[in-house]
Amino acid sequence: MSDLTQVLTASGLVKAFVQGADAISVLQDISLHVAAGERVAIVGRSGSGKSTLLHLLAGLDEADAGRITLSGETLTPASNEARTTLRRQFLGFVYQQHHLLPEFTALENVALPLRLNGASQQDAQTRSAHLLERVGLGHRLRHLPAELSGGERQRVAVARALIHAPKLVLADEPTGNLDATSASELMSLMVELSELRSVAFLVVTHDASMLHQFDRVLTLIDGRLREADSVG
Repeated sequence: MSDLTQVLTASGLVKAFVQGADAISVLQDISLHVAAGERVAIVGRSGSGKSTLLHLLAGLDEADAGRITLSGETLTPASNEARTTLRRQFLGFVYQQHHLLPEFTALENVALPLRLNGASQQDAQTRSAHLLERVGLGHRLRHLPAELSGGERQRVAVARALIHAPKLVLADEPTGNLDATSASELMSLMVELSELRSVAFLVVTHDASMLHQFDRVLTLIDGRLREADSVG
């Protein structure tokens, strides 16, 4: 696979946490790549380090060793300011907890990344309204998160992650708090939007029923990534 198609590459990532006098190894020599428009799932038992890996790949935490590049730009090692700039340009995030700002409407939550990137309020809200229409929430623009269902809140979170046209969306158990129907609808939405916008998705999940919708499945075991033989 050509480097030109890769939106994320990581090599030799190592991470340990100090607990008392001991260093607890979490990740050992992790290497992976994600190509433009590709959907990749990471599975593994609770506590295996999946969320830690996502935090490293997002530049939210620093690896003890290794290198990460995002769309050809060095994410690790880099300064905090440089990592923040790269995240705003190239990354979107969806979490199990939606992390919407409770005092902001759905429209305002989605518009926030655009405003942080310098867009005018009118432009940000116009683009956000169009995307919320696209995810089936055009009638909920002015609603606060507390007035939305769990599935609707996650749709807003997906729209917020995609509004600034990132190259890659990192998602940590995005369907974990949803019922089966809402989870299936959300996953189908992410697949549809990834294909429509050529956005890559790297998703940590426990939901085996969703794995057939990914191009590749990676398993995190004993601090190392292994690629599954098949998907679905």
